[in-house]
Amino acid sequence: MINMIITDMDGTLLNSSKEISGGNKEAVMLAHEKGIHFVLATGRMFSSARIFARQLDIKTPIISCNGALIRDYKTNQTFFEKPLQHNKIIEIMNMLDYYKIYYHFYTDEQFFTKELKYTALNYWKNNKTKDAQDQIEIFVDDNLKNLYNENLKVLKFVVIEDDDKNKLLEVKEELLKIKEIDISKSWNNNIEIMAQGVSKGSAIKLVSKMYDVNLKNAMSFGDQLNDISMLRTVGYGFAMGNAEQEVKNSAKYITLSNDDDGVAKAIIKYI
Repeated sequence: MINMIITDMDGTLLNSSKEISGGNKEAVMLAHEKGIHFVLATGRMFSSARIFARQLDIKTPIISCNGALIRDYKTNQTFFEKPLQHNKIIEIMNMLDYYKIYYHFYTDEQFFTKELKYTALNYWKNNKTKDAQDQIEIFVDDNLKNLYNENLKVLKFVVIEDDDKNKLLEVKEELLKIKEIDISKSWNNNIEIMAQGVSKGSAIKLVSKMYDVNLKNAMSFGDQLNDISMLRTVGYGFAMGNAEQEVKNSAKYITLSNDDDGVAKAIIKYI
């Protein structure tokens, strides 16, 4: 019997319009009615994921920043947090600045970017229509060292390069030389950087212990490389129909795409 469902958000639970479809909402409600724990596990910052947790009235803590933070959005209780070390942050910024490549980083609630583009631009636009509690605090400076200080708990960096894939690969090779960090990706044009040992797979192990859940009886859903660890950790790992091929190769099952309610279809079938 399925006792826990864990899902990625972008490209998975959310459709291409960045919304939760009616079908997926109904599937989450069905899981709640059956007493099944439903968990959001996302690369997004906590404050961004919290918006969707409210929409679904999620009962469990949110896994955000690829597992660097596990926090209850109703009580604000933090169960796990692993920010990057100060010396590593400086090393990362020095290297990325040397390559003159775009990057941003964020804490649980604050987003720091070199310019208003990519996710930063989307958040800035969304802030115009969101209630105060759902707005993302954005800081912009073309030299991010001007915004950083040691008191910030930086949970994740995202590096983005659209045009020069060789440059992105070169940066990745240099990042791999930095000790005590882990890197992943959530799209074909980016690199994600977290503290060593941070992953969605590790995070769901912690959450499963909180609820005394056997992960052999859990389902997880994802579409990108940063989801592979959690797909391999559960008994029922589902790659989305729109997932990267490497993700599909790592999953035990494949469902429909995020625009075809793939999460809902699998939940209804298996619970």
